[in-house]
Amino acid sequence: MPTVASAPLPSLAPAASQLVAHYQSHGYVVAPGLFAPAIARQMREHFMARRAEGAHPGDMGGDASRPEDPLNRYPRMINMHQWDEPTARWAADPALLALAGACIGQQAVLNQTMLYFKPPGARGQALHQDQQYITKDPLIGAWCALDRCDAANGQMTVVPDSSRLGILPVGKDDSSQSFSGGQAVVPPGLKELGIDMEPGDVLFFSGSTIHGSYPNRTSDRFRRGFICHYIGEHAVDFLPQAGHHMSHLAP
Repeated sequence: MPTVASAPLPSLAPAASQLVAHYQSHGYVVAPGLFAPAIARQMREHFMARRAEGAHPGDMGGDASRPEDPLNRYPRMINMHQWDEPTARWAADPALLALAGACIGQQAVLNQTMLYFKPPGARGQALHQDQQYITKDPLIGAWCALDRCDAANGQMTVVPDSSRLGILPVGKDDSSQSFSGGQAVVPPGLKELGIDMEPGDVLFFSGSTIHGSYPNRTSDRFRRGFICHYIGEHAVDFLPQAGHHMSHLAP
């Protein structure tokens, strides 16, 4: 099984330090071009080939009652680093680890990998907080765009400064718009921000930052994303308050 080692926290260049400051102030930040476009293309081609192989452990997202659902053919993949060497290598990229670790103030340790395909016509994922799933702190998501991402194909959406709200209650999502089954109960008046991204850009966001995406409204464009979740080397587990974890939703 491939393993991913964390890296020591290095001294950051001034530009990277500005990214960390933005993350720590607002709960998210975009690192433009952290992966070269050629690497993003390699990822895209590699994961499309792995998806074409058939089912893998943990696949999620399709709806058997709706044969037309694009996610039946392109379900989300999870924890590929456990059986796929290129995934483990990309998740251990020194620049990715260094920036993730600087943002959370601890050496970053890989917790999870995922690949979202979001083909044309596919549903998105309702607004949520990652710590409504993963009860570890600190937790940071690193979402690498493998395609150009914009509002039309279901770009990532964040709620700036929402990491200050704590872990919110959960509720059922709209299954016509979201594949995941649950969502955060978001207080009224919060402003959403869609994030335009190019292949190789990486969006970092806190485990308590509200984020998600809307459906892909295009007829000919994927919106694929390679996601890594890291925890701090001194991360602690916490017990979620009743009604604040996705597992608390009725089946």
